[in-house]
Amino acid sequence: MKKSFLFIITLILLGGFLASCSANRGFVSNVTRNDIQQMAQFEMYANFDRIKTGVGFVYDDSVTTIAKSLFTLELANDKTLPVTETIVITDSLVHNKVQDEIHWLMLFMQNSLTLGVKAKDIMIPPTVDSILCSRNERFGLLVYNAGYMGTTYPDEVLIKNRLFSKGSTQSAIFIVDSKLKNLAYVATAYNGDPLKAETYQKQVKDLLKKYKK
Repeated sequence: MKKSFLFIITLILLGGFLASCSANRGFVSNVTRNDIQQMAQFEMYANFDRIKTGVGFVYDDSVTTIAKSLFTLELANDKTLPVTETIVITDSLVHNKVQDEIHWLMLFMQNSLTLGVKAKDIMIPPTVDSILCSRNERFGLLVYNAGYMGTTYPDEVLIKNRLFSKGSTQSAIFIVDSKLKNLAYVATAYNGDPLKAETYQKQVKDLLKKYKK
C-alpha cells in the first residue's frame, strides 16, 4: 500500500503545482512532434486518498483503481500519442522503482519554478532510461494521476483555503527521451472529481493540447 504521507507532501507543495499547471508547458527540448514516431508507455502512477475526519488521509484502493481506469480509458481513446507498446514490468522491485521515479519526477516538476530549474534541464529518471535503452526505444510515456476524496476535515485553515471539497485530481504526462537523456514534453492538469469520467475527458484534452499544435 502506498504511504499517505507522500500525498500530504504533495498537498504541501500544491502552490508550486498550480503555478506549473497554469503554465502547462509543452515541448521543453529541441524535439518536435514530428520527431516522435513511436513511444513505449509505462504503467501509470496512481494514488488516491480519502479524507477521514479525525484521521486525515487514508489510501483508498477502490478510488485509485476507478480513477486509474477512467484516466487510462480516456487517454487510450484519444489516439493522439503514437504509443506502440505498453511496458509490463514483472519484477516487483523494478516496478516499484519506476513508480517512485514517476512520483518524484512529478514532485520535482511541481517545484521547478521555485527551485529555479528549467524543465529542459531535468534528467530522465535512471530506471526508466535503462528500460528504454534495453528495449531500443528512444521515447517513453510516463503518466501521473493522484488526488483525494472527501468532504470534511477538522482544520478550519484548510477548509478556508478550499483544499478539501468533494475531491481533487492532479495529473501529468511526461515524454522522456533516452537519447538526449531529458524530457521532451511535459504537461500538467488540475481539476475535478476523481470518480467522474468528465474530469479525465477535460484533463486529457488539456494535457495534449500543446502536443497537437
